Amino acid sequence: MSNIPEFSVSELSSLTKNLLEENFSLIRVKGEITNVKEKGHCYFTLKDEDFVLNAVCWSSKVPYLNFKPEEGMEVFAEGKLSTYAKGSISTYSLHVNQINVQGEGALLKLFKERQKKLQKEGLFDQDHKKNLPYLPKKIGVITSSTGAVIMDIIDRIENRFPTPIELYPASVQGINSSKEIINGIKYFNDSKSIDVLIIARGGGGSEDFIGFNEEDLVREVFACKIPIISAIGHETDFTLLDYVADVRAATPTAAAEIVVPERLTLLNTLKNVYENLDTSIKHYFKKINKEFSYINKLLNTNNLKKFLTQNHKNLDNVFRVFSSSFLNDLKIKKSDLANLGKRFLGLDIKNTLKRGFSIIRDVNNKVIKNSKNLKGKDKIKVEFFDEEIILNIKNDRG
Repeated sequence: MSNIPEFSVSELSSLTKNLLEENFSLIRVKGEITNVKEKGHCYFTLKDEDFVLNAVCWSSKVPYLNFKPEEGMEVFAEGKLSTYAKGSISTYSLHVNQINVQGEGALLKLFKERQKKLQKEGLFDQDHKKNLPYLPKKIGVITSSTGAVIMDIIDRIENRFPTPIELYPASVQGINSSKEIINGIKYFNDSKSIDVLIIARGGGGSEDFIGFNEEDLVREVFACKIPIISAIGHETDFTLLDYVADVRAATPTAAAEIVVPERLTLLNTLKNVYENLDTSIKHYFKKINKEFSYINKLLNTNNLKKFLTQNHKNLDNVFRVFSSSFLNDLKIKKSDLANLGKRFLGLDIKNTLKRGFSIIRDVNNKVIKNSKNLKGKDKIKVEFFDEEIILNIKNDRG
């Protein structure tokens, strides 16, 4: 009798399932993400040069992912293997708990490819940048409500130039960060309650900034009508949000310094303007006072009499020249007016009819300009300069 073990298909499938799930309870799989489909759960495949592995992240786990799975990302997917029956065929897949980028090079590659694409579309062009208001009445901020960033921004603005601030709380890392920031931009854009918007988060690693490189977020910032300041990470950290924003601040604190002027500097500027204006006004009135003093002396009875006596002949000459010029212009205008009147009289229809012309109309008073228009007419009206008569037409032409 043979010693080869015997199994039914179901038994073998069950045994395989137990072997896989017990021996691969938690593993990390390296591969490139492809075929991403989001239906509450997130389905995708991991591939390398030779093979493909199905993967799924259940909806309960999706909110805790470090970032949103995207086509072409090279990652380490952490999870456990599980088998399942698909129709009559048993297969296996990776149930993903977390995703980490394979390395800085993979992130940089994805960043460069997306940057090139969006730049080619013109989303980063300087021509589209909006100017920041000099003194905003209200400032919007999108960031975490619990981090140190919002407190740094509030404190800095309060110290420089106290201005009302409206916070839209949002996640600044993780799979939902981009979506929540987009919702914040839409809220401020629709409410029109602010004059300028700051999008901020503190420092971190490259993986922490993935949400700020998502294409949907870049396009939403580009379409926003409110000027936007990006303040992500530290001075050396760059995201696609920095390129599309109207102004990029090196840090959240720097954004607070950009968005409002320093009160003391503004007061000193106003003081200088006031002093310059005061000096100009005093100089002007001094000049006016000097001129009035001269006029006052001139209007003194003796001085005025002496002035009129000395300039009597000059004043007479000026008056004669002015009178002659005025009368000559008046004569020319009267002649032009008379000629214009004659031209208007010449255009009068009655004067034209007096010269032997007449106007022919049909019974509907429509002017007949051509003999061909007489065809089919029974009666016509003929207007002379002194009266209008009606004629019957004998139309004997073919």
